[in-house]
Amino acid sequence: MKKLLTVILTILCSQVIMAQFSIKGTVLDQTNKPVDYAEIQLLKTDETFVKQSFSDETGLFSIEEVNSGDYIFKIFYLGQLVNEQKLEITKDLDLKTISVKSDNQLEEIVLQAEKRLVERKVDRLVYNTANSIASQGMDALEALATTPMIKVKDDKISIVGKSNVKIMIDDKMLELSGDALTNYLRTLRSDDIEKIEVITTPSAKYEASGNGGIINIVLKKNKRMGMYGTVSSNYSYNNFNVIGGNGSLNYQNKKWSVMLKGNVNNSNNSWTNDITYQDKNNYMGTENTSHNLYKNRSASMTTNYQLTDNALIGGSYNFTRATSNPSNVSKGTYKSAPFTVVDSIINTINNSDSKNLYHTANVFFDQKLDTLGSKLSIGANYFSNEPDQTFNIKDYDSQFLMKRNSTYTNYLKYQVYSVNADLNYTLSWADIELGAKYTNFDNKASVTYFNIINNTPVLDLTKSNRFNYNEDNYAAYFSMSKKLSDKWSVKGGLRYEQTSATGELLETKEEFTKSYGKLFPTAYISFTPNETHTFSFNYSKRINRPNSNMLNPFKYYSNSFTYFQGNPELNPSYNNNYELSYVFDGALSVNLNYYHMTNSFDQLSKYENGIYSSTSYNMLNSDNYGIDIAYNNSITAWWETNTGGDYILSAPYYRSKEATQIGQKGTTFSYYSQNTFNVNSSKTLKLLLNWYHQLPNKEDNTHYSSYSTLSFGTKLALLDKKLNINMTLSDIFNTGKSKGTMFYKDNIQTYSNTWNSRRFSISASYTFGNSNNKKAIKEANFEDKNRSN
Repeated sequence: MKKLLTVILTILCSQVIMAQFSIKGTVLDQTNKPVDYAEIQLLKTDETFVKQSFSDETGLFSIEEVNSGDYIFKIFYLGQLVNEQKLEITKDLDLKTISVKSDNQLEEIVLQAEKRLVERKVDRLVYNTANSIASQGMDALEALATTPMIKVKDDKISIVGKSNVKIMIDDKMLELSGDALTNYLRTLRSDDIEKIEVITTPSAKYEASGNGGIINIVLKKNKRMGMYGTVSSNYSYNNFNVIGGNGSLNYQNKKWSVMLKGNVNNSNNSWTNDITYQDKNNYMGTENTSHNLYKNRSASMTTNYQLTDNALIGGSYNFTRATSNPSNVSKGTYKSAPFTVVDSIINTINNSDSKNLYHTANVFFDQKLDTLGSKLSIGANYFSNEPDQTFNIKDYDSQFLMKRNSTYTNYLKYQVYSVNADLNYTLSWADIELGAKYTNFDNKASVTYFNIINNTPVLDLTKSNRFNYNEDNYAAYFSMSKKLSDKWSVKGGLRYEQTSATGELLETKEEFTKSYGKLFPTAYISFTPNETHTFSFNYSKRINRPNSNMLNPFKYYSNSFTYFQGNPELNPSYNNNYELSYVFDGALSVNLNYYHMTNSFDQLSKYENGIYSSTSYNMLNSDNYGIDIAYNNSITAWWETNTGGDYILSAPYYRSKEATQIGQKGTTFSYYSQNTFNVNSSKTLKLLLNWYHQLPNKEDNTHYSSYSTLSFGTKLALLDKKLNINMTLSDIFNTGKSKGTMFYKDNIQTYSNTWNSRRFSISASYTFGNSNNKKAIKEANFEDKNRSN
């Protein structure tokens, strides 16, 4: 018993000895006005430096993680010592107000705090865009393409080969996808981006859905007062004209800020898509030529109001109207064994009209709880879209005599509501995160088919139907991070999500119900032996839920003999992700990753009774091993490069009885080099030379051909860099094509997509308004100083 008591007392004494405290206070001048950016130093009694901090715009400062003992406390203002005192630290200390006197007057402070281009934190890779010459004078989508581990191909974003990526702006999720997301990112200027965080294994704080990871675009913390803005326009040509423009208007004072954005885009494109199917008895070959005229109009407003020094309230709203008029002309050739004679030819003209109305709204309230970074955040989100599509399909025989004439409408109305509460609390021994979120997804869909007989539409009840789908998701999480020492950091968390879903086919009264709950653990370890090397290991479990198009059980026809059908019985798939990362000297990053995917959905395409159809099923498991290497650095004062490559080994396994696919174990290897050259010493004229090449590869049941592009561009900055002009010739040799072969147990299918990928683009942006700050302070080096994630 005495031994046990001795052990307990020893542990308690060690905890007291190791206890760490904080110091806070407010610096005021002789007129009792706050002094911002005063330097606070804490030294040992022998003048050995211990800690440093800076006061903010309200004069507040704090120093955390201070061991008990005797110290010397000093305040410097513009290089002048304005306060000095001795402190004995035995508990958290509040110095209240400290009055200082200085003969110097502050007009402007500019801190040139240079960060490394690439940093590795405990749960993410950070690319400091503001420090990259290659990432200036462009939009956010182009800036993402220069970021390590991120690929942007045909406006599709992926991280280390994984799609289904989520995008956040300042830690707030964008509920946008497809063209709406692409166009929104084009309204953001790279000059307004401080950094891009690549979160390949998101922590428990974030939704578990999506295996692609999360990209968090962190905007610069604006110190500019008054009114200012940006206008830009763009034009491109690749056989068709594409014209767009956007603008933003900003106003800010000490408490209130508002930003208005508008975007207009008109695009025109065409492509061909050839598909073949052949088994031992049948052959089908389809030649498709498509053309689409796309128009996008969007407007958004974001506003924040500083209720108190510690409370911020705000909201945003985005409205997007997108219309398209795709048309398709196809020729289907059908043969029977021995395939020497054509049995029939079907020529189809498919014209459609599509309208989409997107609404995205967000409101939030943030309350700082102390000077250590603790914060309570409450938010609500809303997203809706009402796609309305009409398809007119006319089938002709080989002599172009009409065989069938039909039309159908596809109407959807889906809405997403969510509310969340998050608490970040900083303790002396760890940082705590906990929170909860509720999300409701509601989708109402209807498809109505008509056969045109003697110019009269006749309702086809065998193909028409209505489907209602509703899904509730309840989530709660807890995570804890700890900086064990100057070299070691750890973070771990657990998230639980409970999902309940119901679906009903209104015409046939069929009903579907699902209910499932899962735990999603995450773990991170980071080791930084010195400023040159950083190592980290991450683990996370993720879920992939099927989207509404995959669930709607309708048959979507492209001609009378070809359709895609949704499957309401689809279940989610799961991924276990493991990563080992290394960053050398803030320039070279190496990422080793492995993820195991179970119960994934894949499309099964088959040809039966003269009908070619595709439906998704849960049928695929796979093991995927990868390595990604990227080097981002300035080779010389006039040359910056982003060069790297990635290699993926995939081993798929089709486990479902429905599956007839033959898994193709194989590799994917690609490499790239994006280079920016400064032509003059003022860095106002830059040249760009970019190369990307993906070798022939295998994935799931498909062999893909190689893909390569070479692009050249130039950037010109005029009028004190307020006017930026970019010109680019993308895919100079017009080699960006896609084709592949899909292997099944009883057939082989091929596809080939071709289009004019050579594109000339020119864009210009102009920044106007107040460009002078009351105090221009670049705080990039200090904002994240005490963050562990």
